[in-house]
Amino acid sequence: MESRLSNCRFVKIRGHRMAYRVCGPEAGPAVMLIHAFASQSATWRNIAPALARSGFRVVAPDLRGHGRSARTACYALAEFDQDLIALLDALELEKVSLAGHSLGGHLALRLAAHRPERVEQMVIEAAPVPPRDAEDAAAIAAARPGSAGKHALQRLGVGRLLRLVLLRQFDVRSARSVLAELKAPMPGWWQRVATLPHPCLLMASHDDGLVSARLSLLANALPNATVLRLGSGHHLHGEHRETFLAAMLSFFRKNTDASPATFPEPSPGLYPA
Repeated sequence: MESRLSNCRFVKIRGHRMAYRVCGPEAGPAVMLIHAFASQSATWRNIAPALARSGFRVVAPDLRGHGRSARTACYALAEFDQDLIALLDALELEKVSLAGHSLGGHLALRLAAHRPERVEQMVIEAAPVPPRDAEDAAAIAAARPGSAGKHALQRLGVGRLLRLVLLRQFDVRSARSVLAELKAPMPGWWQRVATLPHPCLLMASHDDGLVSARLSLLANALPNATVLRLGSGHHLHGEHRETFLAAMLSFFRKNTDASPATFPEPSPGLYPA
């Protein structure tokens, strides 16, 4: 059993190379850890070993255009979503628990909304909550004047972002597409999220801007959500590691053996409006 995150492994999915790391017993219940925008799988290096010691099999991918995964021509959110499903197929993982940070949290919810039968439970850390409709989008813009993309990139830090770009560990071209989609109304996403019966632990700090302010909207939409507020900041699994780990492990242990849920039929498109 690997007690720490492995070096990157590679698989070809959907015509491009995807990198991922693993940790824990091969026969253990699977947990997929999904990193944030402009991050990579190594961000979970202090989280994965604790999951492994608790008997979980950890899979931590590098999203397209991040880490050692390939750069691609398209960075639509639907493509990230489909990559993750393709990785589950390639690794023959029929059902997983999901944990995602920031963009990774949004992608976890997208994956669950698209393929609910593949998901056991979710831990969502500091995820952006998209607008329901045009009126909601206008209210968000009024609450935070200026570019949401600019604020998101500033939060990463110029030095860190430049280092990632120079080391070819982040394709900065992805920013325009990803950040624009997260600002746009997603009525279909909200409709699907409201049907998800999965146990879901939502974590955010008290001072993370719109992430903190809109957390209750997401919690109220999910049928089986629990909310935990942790201190301050955006990188909770780093800045509040011990509390984050304790909450995650308790949640996963509690729900791993839950009875199978009844899921709605997946919609033919990803998230029709």
